[in-house]
Amino acid sequence: MPNLMLLCPNCHGIVDKNNGEAYSVEELSRLKAEHEIWTAGLRKAGQTWKMSYSSIDYLNVPRVAMLPGGDVVQQAAQRAGLDPTRPFSGQGFAPGIFVGTVRPVFESWRERAVPLDEARLPAVEQGMYVAFSASMRSRNTSSQSPHLSFRLGGRTVIVRYDPKWLTTSTAGSDLVSAETEQVTYAGIGLVVGTSVDMVRVSALFFGKPQTPEGGLMKHLLQGGRETARTLAVSDFETGLPSRGSEFRPPGTPRDPNNDDVAVALHFNELEVYPGQIERETFRQLMRVVPEFRRNLTVAIGTLFILPTPTGPPKPFHIAAALLGGAPKVWSTHSIDGLGTLLANAEVAFALVHGVRRGELDDIHQALLDGSESYLGAVEVNLRRPAHQHFYEVNPRYRLVEADLRLLYSAMEYYGELSDWDHRPHDLLTEWEGEEVFKSVSWEEDKEQSAADIRRAETEVSEWIAMMDRGDAAAE
Repeated sequence: MPNLMLLCPNCHGIVDKNNGEAYSVEELSRLKAEHEIWTAGLRKAGQTWKMSYSSIDYLNVPRVAMLPGGDVVQQAAQRAGLDPTRPFSGQGFAPGIFVGTVRPVFESWRERAVPLDEARLPAVEQGMYVAFSASMRSRNTSSQSPHLSFRLGGRTVIVRYDPKWLTTSTAGSDLVSAETEQVTYAGIGLVVGTSVDMVRVSALFFGKPQTPEGGLMKHLLQGGRETARTLAVSDFETGLPSRGSEFRPPGTPRDPNNDDVAVALHFNELEVYPGQIERETFRQLMRVVPEFRRNLTVAIGTLFILPTPTGPPKPFHIAAALLGGAPKVWSTHSIDGLGTLLANAEVAFALVHGVRRGELDDIHQALLDGSESYLGAVEVNLRRPAHQHFYEVNPRYRLVEADLRLLYSAMEYYGELSDWDHRPHDLLTEWEGEEVFKSVSWEEDKEQSAADIRRAETEVSEWIAMMDRGDAAAE
């Protein structure tokens, strides 16, 4: 609420003293705004950061390797034949191979950093990791103290770097050019000092971010001409943000953020044990979705990339088909980022039907905070052929308020030829033992049961027809 300001008893007494003469409405509003910006900055410090790059220009391998998830950088260096303890210069072709290998790593990087923008600038403090992306100039490239600089919120941001960790000679030449004309760089650094007019950052890595135009061109060069017919430059922007839903009084226009949608929550299948995806998904859904609004179905599946008559499909083409084109879908992935995941990980998913579009950001953030195997999410529209192909799986669970329903169909109850119960009752006992839900029970998926019955009737009709043809041939 804009006019609500919660204070401790001591501060309440100070503000109210002498009928509030010491603090005007304007002064209280300013203090409230400053506090909200500060707390927002601290909350955002828990968000993961990732970026699509056209080039990685600077990478301090030893420092990045010490970060959570930085071992993948160390492994990429070793695969490229690079000695990660030595500067790049003097190691032949290995740095170039390394840069080509490590660039996709930052498509799915999970390092946490505060986005360095004007709104969060007051919350930035020494010791924070910050993510920066801005048009900037380079300074002192030929001296002992080279750095990048740009203006933000009335302050100068200085990004220091050690030139021995520049990845290529081209990167060095570009920094020399940036002394006379601005260049956009993005990366992560550690705040080493702040003052009223300056923020000093020690860079861990930076490079030139991939532009939407560059992303489309790269897709075309990789042979994606067929999917490119349905794509636009805007499809290669880094994710389509959703917005929080709000209460809509009667008679006001419909808010699309209150629409029920389906979302696929992606996980690294090689890093989960049986049932872990369901447990992590249920836990965060129960945190984010209000109990009175919970009527959600959940299915578990894997993004299988099966060969086609012309060979295996390329992961980046699949990503373009899932995320590009119309209608637009919300996603935490870029096309490059999802393509990188499909190329380098076994991706499983939990498909959740019935969440509101305005809840998607919160579910994503909750899973980032609570799951090491979570990779990101995409809104699913089963009217799109690519979504139908990869995400059309039968629901196995229904979450209703605080109750869990295990869904079964006629086939599972009766079996194919017999009438005994084929339901895995040990699963019911297992979920009851979790003590998370108010109750756990079986529920028939009537739609799937009807499909089972139709399929069984078709199979019986075909069998009878085959027998009749056999009898006729024998006569």
